[in-house]
Amino acid sequence: MAIKGAIFDMDGVVVDNHRYHFQAWMEFAQKHKFELNDQIYRDKFNGKTNADLFQMIFGKITPEQEQKLALEKESLYQKLYEPHMTALKGLYQFLDNLKRQRIKVALGTSAPPMNVGFVIDKLKIRANFDVIIDGSMVKKGKPDPEVYSTCCNHLGLAPYECVVFEDSLAGLESGKRAGCEIVGVATSHKPWELRSHTDDIILDFTDKIKHFR
Repeated sequence: MAIKGAIFDMDGVVVDNHRYHFQAWMEFAQKHKFELNDQIYRDKFNGKTNADLFQMIFGKITPEQEQKLALEKESLYQKLYEPHMTALKGLYQFLDNLKRQRIKVALGTSAPPMNVGFVIDKLKIRANFDVIIDGSMVKKGKPDPEVYSTCCNHLGLAPYECVVFEDSLAGLESGKRAGCEIVGVATSHKPWELRSHTDDIILDFTDKIKHFR
């Protein structure tokens, strides 16, 4: 079956911003006094929605508390990352290549709307996406398949007609459970760490363009 849709995670796929999210979370953790290190972040944080993370950290909180905490953490992240933001190598050419082949394109991310706009508008790629699904538009975060199932539905395609590009283990599991082809992007994890989820792994989008020609 030929691929008719390409679905991109954002953090770690559209942009390689792992270190800046981690730095922001570390500052946030120090202020709010909960344990966090690189291993905990990669195993339990990467790919999850803020709602899921805040529930894990603080237990049951009100929507107002969640919104306040999210604004605090994401403001830290944006301040850290904005001077360094750049698209993952090969992304612009890859998106152009998909458009030439009339492959539908979606963004499926756990990120909140403020971060989605921050990234895709600064990179000037909003028009490249036929569908954008962010963390506020799903009830269950990754590894639940909801975000990628929703992307497929909005694209009007069956999951098996779509390929998901993901950097996190939770995200790869989400795409696989949705029934999509999955491609691991080795930014926030080493290639060998992704092998338990997929054999198809790239370092950036210069590795994959030839597969879509």
